Amino acid sequence: MTDKAKLIQLIHIGKSQLNMDDFSYREMLKRLTNKTSSTKCTLVELHKVLHELQAKGAKVKWFAKRSPKPTAYSPATGERAVKSDIAHKIRAIWINMGKQGFLADPSEKALNAYMRKIMNVGRKVLVLNVGALDSGDAGYFLEILKQWHKRVMLQALKGHGCLMSAQSSYEQVVEQFQRYPRGLR
Repeated sequence: MTDKAKLIQLIHIGKSQLNMDDFSYREMLKRLTNKTSSTKCTLVELHKVLHELQAKGAKVKWFAKRSPKPTAYSPATGERAVKSDIAHKIRAIWINMGKQGFLADPSEKALNAYMRKIMNVGRKVLVLNVGALDSGDAGYFLEILKQWHKRVMLQALKGHGCLMSAQSSYEQVVEQFQRYPRGLR
């Protein structure tokens, strides 16, 4: 179903919810778009009509999208092609951070959005996803992600009375963090 057909369908649902007669509906269309048929309207005009119906109390939503499940983790290693094997390590750390409660959205989509925000600054050729990073860029991004993960783990440990030096290696902080019960995370 095209966007236009879906909008027209939603408009007619809204029209019936408001118990509008045909004359009132066509007058509203004429007032908003200068047309008497929704099939002759453009997408922008249809959005105007739908917004008007919603303002009058119609309970219709334009393409209600399901929110991704918080467990929609990155694909398994080998499931998607990658330029650099470091991408698998990046995804593993991201998933781990999500399971530890440090991320609001541990999905692959969120990882790619974060990566684009970090890596595409001042670039002529943009990188769209973690799998497209070459070895140099993947290594650089991995270090940024590890620094963030280390920082949030140190904060969580500090909140529970375990003081570790910021100079500790990433691996030492991970090891110390894993010794604490799940309630810490």
